[in-house]
Parts: sequence; structure tokens; C-alpha cells
Amino acid sequence: MIYMQLYIANNEITSNDLASMDTKSLNIFIDLAQDLHFARTSERNNISASTLSRLIQRLEAEAGTPLLERSNRYVGLTPAGQRYLEFARQTLSAWKDFQQDTGIDQHQPSGAVSLYCSVTASHSVLSDILADLRQQQPNIDIKLHTGDQALSLERLKQGHEDFVIAARPDQLDPQIEFKPLSVSDLVFIGPSGQSVVLDQLNDMKQQAEIDWSSLPWIVAESGLTRSRLDRWLRHQRITPSIYAEVTGHEAIVSMVALGCGVGLVPKLVLTSSPVFDSIQILNDDVETHAQLLADVEIGLCVLRRRVNEPLINAVWLGVNGSVTSS
Repeated sequence: MIYMQLYIANNEITSNDLASMDTKSLNIFIDLAQDLHFARTSERNNISASTLSRLIQRLEAEAGTPLLERSNRYVGLTPAGQRYLEFARQTLSAWKDFQQDTGIDQHQPSGAVSLYCSVTASHSVLSDILADLRQQQPNIDIKLHTGDQALSLERLKQGHEDFVIAARPDQLDPQIEFKPLSVSDLVFIGPSGQSVVLDQLNDMKQQAEIDWSSLPWIVAESGLTRSRLDRWLRHQRITPSIYAEVTGHEAIVSMVALGCGVGLVPKLVLTSSPVFDSIQILNDDVETHAQLLADVEIGLCVLRRRVNEPLINAVWLGVNGSVTSS
């Protein structure tokens, strides 16, 4: 971003540069430099105080020098901060001139937003989201972060991400907007390759009943699937023999495929799994399971207070909320 002014001056901007330029940070810095009050600036820009602090720290890291003097009672610009303020104003002015000269649609938002999801969601759901955005908002870039689905909503609330793809909890936090994208069954799975667990399952199937309490379990450390499984186990009065607690549904599938135990996962995880051929679905009592293990709804989530931010709103409206089943 610091080099934006040089790109403009030297006429070196390409179409890809236009898509990645984010002038929001410079605008917020100018706002703070004029106001010199973190709380008021963060509230006016619809961001948390911690997010504003991280933004300033990032600008200072890029500049290689402190831009603000801060204490409990005082906020002021350093000499470098004064020069950076001049740079920010000149850069934004030059950018506006460039937009006018080249006829760029200033009403079409541009910039980058962060999106967090599981690896499974990146394979099965994300392609539709990107297709929608690419067509409707070509100047918006997605910065993708992947990890445990169970952490997604907390990352959103803590301000680490602009959007997350997550399973809808039984009680949705009122500060979160949820747009449904997909629905998936919850299924019990076991190994299909030769293993001690497979031998146990085959013996049980001959008796027409699975003794879940005698099988080793691979379970999620936390999240919706874990809470649903715990509820089902209590209802069945089963004390599980837990072989391993893991992070993410993909890890459950992998360990089950290796013959380490049985598990509970959304069916969506299986369809994109590289070990699908080493897994079998074990649901033996559909009615009992359906009552306690309701389908999992997967959707795009954003903080409600941020929906009206131009860049956030453009993404939110640009994603088709139609639901598909798996």
C-alpha cells in the first residue's frame, strides 16, 4: 500500500493492482490523525478498538517507524506520523484522480476481505461463493484462511475474520447474521479396510445390533458435532470409550479410515475426502438418530453490525444463499 502513489505516478497499475488496492486503512488513519481518539474513531468506522490498534500497528510496521505517540491520556502524531498523514492524503487524492481519468466505476467497491472455513468447506462450498462474487464483484479479493470449523464463529466475533463459513449452532448468537448455503446429514462412520474395529463391526452386524459402548471413538474436541454426539450418547445411556479427541472433522475421517475407531461427522465431509473408499456409513437406526442428530446447516456468517459497511455489504449481497443438500 505504501507504494500505491509510486504506481500511480509511474502509470504502472495493472487490472490486478486495481482489484487489490485497499484505501480503507489510509482513510481510517486520516480519521484517527484528525480525531486523536481511538474509541471515537473505531466507533465511527464500525470496527473494534483492538482492530484499530492492529491496523495502526500494521501501518507502523510497513512504515518502519512509530506514527503515533500513545499513553493512557494522550494520543498524538510523531514527526513521521505527520509525514505519513501528508502521504495518505496525497495518495488518496492521486487514486481518485486516477479513477476519474481511467473511468473506473467508483461505485463498485474494491479491496480485500478475509474468509475463514474448514478445508472441507473450501472444497465443497467455497467454489459457488467465489463464482458468485467473481461475476458480481470482480474488484473484491478473498483472503482465505482454513482451520477447524469449530473455531470459526469465535474467530468472527473476535474480529480475526470478516466472514466465516460455519455450521449453524442450535442457538445462534444474535450479533451474527447467517446465510444458509448447504445442509448435510450427520452420519456415523467406521472403517471399511481390514482392522480390529472392522472385525468388531462385522461381528455386531451378524447380531443385527451395534454395541456402541464397546467400540473406540474418535471425537471432535468441540463444536456442534461434539455437542450433538454427547446429547445422543446421554440419551442412549452410552459411556463411550474415547480413543482420541481431534481437531476438525477431516481428522476424524482420517483416523476412522485407518481403523482407529468410529466417529460422527457431517456427510458433506465424506464426499470430498481422499479416504472416502476406506469409510463405511453405520447408521443403523435412522429414526432414533434423526430425532437427536438433526441435519447440520452450513452457511456464510458475518457480524450484524458490519453488514452495512460497503465492502462487507457487497460480498454479503453478492453471495447466493440457495441451500443444497448432501
